[in-house]
Amino acid sequence: MSTDRRPVVLVVEDEPLLREMIAFEFELSGFEVVDAGSAEEALQRLTQMQILDLLFTDIRLPGMDGWSLATEVRALHADAPVIYASGNAERQELLPRSEFVQKPYRPQQIFEVAAGLGVDLPQAPME
Repeated sequence: MSTDRRPVVLVVEDEPLLREMIAFEFELSGFEVVDAGSAEEALQRLTQMQILDLLFTDIRLPGMDGWSLATEVRALHADAPVIYASGNAERQELLPRSEFVQKPYRPQQIFEVAAGLGVDLPQAPME
């Protein structure tokens, strides 16, 4: 990356173990991770964040879904890329600078998608 700042990713996943695994992979790759178990919790955390470099969200969440969350996030961080993840949700029209990954996915796949969306990866992720 061109600065000393670590990129910030907001990980939203309602399954605690999966959320921890995703957060761990991002941390290993040099990201600063903020995580949440619901869209509502994510929006609360987002109000305290000055910078957001990437939103990684499950689509099927309790309460507000990932599609709606991404729209809300873009109202606060217009340029933040979005990666939607789901094992069985129907795809909707994607926002600009967003992509969909099908569960199950490999961590390397997430980073390839993030790089394709223009996210500066702080270091090469391990396979």
